Amino acid sequence: MAHFSEDRWTDFVRGVSAPGTAHELERHLESRCPECKSAVALWGRIAQFAAKENEYAPPENFVRLVKLQFANSQSEQPEVGLIASMIFDSATQPLPMGVRSGTASTRQIVYEAEGLTVDLRLERKPHSSTFSATGQVLDKDAPLSWLGNAAIVLWTDKGQMVTKTVANDYGEFQFEFEHEDQLRISIITANRKTVRIALGNLE
Repeated sequence: MAHFSEDRWTDFVRGVSAPGTAHELERHLESRCPECKSAVALWGRIAQFAAKENEYAPPENFVRLVKLQFANSQSEQPEVGLIASMIFDSATQPLPMGVRSGTASTRQIVYEAEGLTVDLRLERKPHSSTFSATGQVLDKDAPLSWLGNAAIVLWTDKGQMVTKTVANDYGEFQFEFEHEDQLRISIITANRKTVRIALGNLE
């Protein structure tokens, strides 16, 4: 069964589709296509939210994050972007006196690219292969300025999406994932190039 693009559905829920196109989309929905029904429901909620908050425009990066939900999980990452440089890694620092090697469970890594600073903390849960990631996206050129609503996407090295989230107003984000080496993070913000972070070997 053929499916329609997100652009078609966004026009449909806003009532701006051409008459012939709108009729075609309605007939497709009557066929009970589960993927397209989910797309219409999601874009419909976004349209309703925007209608209730006239001053609020959904951030461009949030819309892009929603579109990623419908991307084929086996496809490559949609953009190459900029590779962030690691400027600090606690794993390379000497352990405090009295702390044995291998007992420090939290790793802090700081990256920079495109005027952004990303402070990332990785912690492996005890007796588990699950990692917890917490971080913050900062504007390097504006002290005490955060990049709220940045979209954070975790990928495998083959371009398969693992998880995604959106930073809060202070640029803070959090997610969990199962251990896998060579994972990558994309930081998607409005009016900037996508920043990519290579996590490498987590062990």
